[in-house]
Amino acid sequence: MDRKKLPIGISDYKKLIEEDYYYVDKTDFIRQIIEEGSLITLLPRPRRFGKTLNLSTLRYFFERTEGNVYRPLFEGKSIEQWKDFDRYQGKYPVILVTLKDCKADSFDQFLMMFGQELQNEFLRHKYLLEDPRTEPVYIHDFNAIIEKQATEVQLQNSLLMLSTMLTTHWGMPPLVLLDEYDTPIHVAFDKGYYDRMIGFMRNFMSLVFKDNTDIFRGVITGILRVSKESIFSGLNNIAVFSLLDRPVCTSFGFTQEETNTLLNDYSLGDGADSVKQWYDGYLFGGLTVYNPWSVLNYIMYDGVLAPYWVNTGSDVLLRHLLADGPSQIRMGVESLIQGEPIRSVINDKLAFPDLLAKPSNIWSFMLFSGYLKATDPVLNNDDLIEYELQIPNREVKTVYRTIIQSWIDGGPVKNDRLELMLQALKENNMPIFQRTLNDFVVNTLSYYDTSGREPEKVYQAFLLGMLVSSGAYEVSSNRESGLGRYDILLRPRDLSRQGVIMELKLYDPMYDESVESVLDSALRQIEDKQYAATLRAAGVTDILKMAITFDGKRVWVKMA
Repeated sequence: MDRKKLPIGISDYKKLIEEDYYYVDKTDFIRQIIEEGSLITLLPRPRRFGKTLNLSTLRYFFERTEGNVYRPLFEGKSIEQWKDFDRYQGKYPVILVTLKDCKADSFDQFLMMFGQELQNEFLRHKYLLEDPRTEPVYIHDFNAIIEKQATEVQLQNSLLMLSTMLTTHWGMPPLVLLDEYDTPIHVAFDKGYYDRMIGFMRNFMSLVFKDNTDIFRGVITGILRVSKESIFSGLNNIAVFSLLDRPVCTSFGFTQEETNTLLNDYSLGDGADSVKQWYDGYLFGGLTVYNPWSVLNYIMYDGVLAPYWVNTGSDVLLRHLLADGPSQIRMGVESLIQGEPIRSVINDKLAFPDLLAKPSNIWSFMLFSGYLKATDPVLNNDDLIEYELQIPNREVKTVYRTIIQSWIDGGPVKNDRLELMLQALKENNMPIFQRTLNDFVVNTLSYYDTSGREPEKVYQAFLLGMLVSSGAYEVSSNRESGLGRYDILLRPRDLSRQGVIMELKLYDPMYDESVESVLDSALRQIEDKQYAATLRAAGVTDILKMAITFDGKRVWVKMA
């Protein structure tokens, strides 16, 4: 077959179809919005999963024009088989506003950017000024928006006014589409004008979506559902379909079947298993979904596997949450990198200032932003739904590895010290290993909380982070081996090289006889529990057994 152009960066449905780009048919999304959605439907999804394209598809399907000029765009598409196709196609005026580019350093700059977006949409409907039924006061405000002279109040009232004018002109209420509504909120939080933004957006959203009889449907997209108590206050007519819910779950991203077809159409079917490891693993409504941006880029770059999606956005907020959140967040990240799931309640109504308030808020942010997947929902003792969380795929795992490396690089102790420590480990030079590890702890462990109830886990997570970043070993922790569970096990990638078992113990001067007695106790535990069994079973014969004990930020090391 003649290979069509790949629609990378194309978010306009009309352009995509008319210029014959490759299109994965998602037009059944239109039917689902009508049959499964509410008067107002909010669809939070991670970035680059097709939100803007889907809203553009809605626009061209519903938009009423002279001669119904958009109907040919849907010939041969799945939506054409819908029993209500003719009832809805080309029957409604449409308002489409996207906020994805409203990323301002200040609130006043945001108002300018927002005014520009509104100007574009109002110019599209400039014919309304010629309607003799239009109220004179509307003409004044309409022109203010076109001329970019609108006040903050006029901007807040803009879509309510436009919907009223469209209803009067066409005799039909409009479909209102608001794309990436939370992008300016996210930026406002980062730039320090969050409260002003929340106040503006609350009024703006309420005016157009609450009790507005001049609206056919409203569809809103974003990444997060910003706390209902703030943005969506009073909107009782809204349905929220997050990535945890079944409705419209496969309308964003590529299904397994769609991905297989796409790869085969570009003669890359042989790489399907690798593509699955790198870009699959998202669960929307319990169904497996591929990252569309990464799959399309993989094809464009002739089958080169790379972290395409993770490089499309800033991870500054994620880094901030992981570094400044509770220590159990960082320990959880270490577990996730090792392939060990964690469990958490998920909060789908987040407010940015509350993200650091508790770990479940941070895990929720990471889930809805595309950095985790959730399975196995269980009602806990507090009658809240708790999920099992995992890293979805290999691409996303690169984000966590990069962040862990930045923790290690962030202090005065740099990678040359890490290499020295690993070299000392290789040479069984415990004095150098202990001295270098102490340097790391003193200079870097300020990111962690060593004064909590379980400092062993903090040290374990810290060591795992360093060792995972080295790449010299396959690192695991808290796994069964022999007659118990080891703390840390390093399996060399070259099985002829040395493997390592580490047992961590807390030294408490109030109760323990001496540091030496604690170290000896840890070494005995390695022997008594036969922790080396896993390494021997893998074919590793050279095994280093290490005891590590600590008191605050002092560390001692001993080998068998």
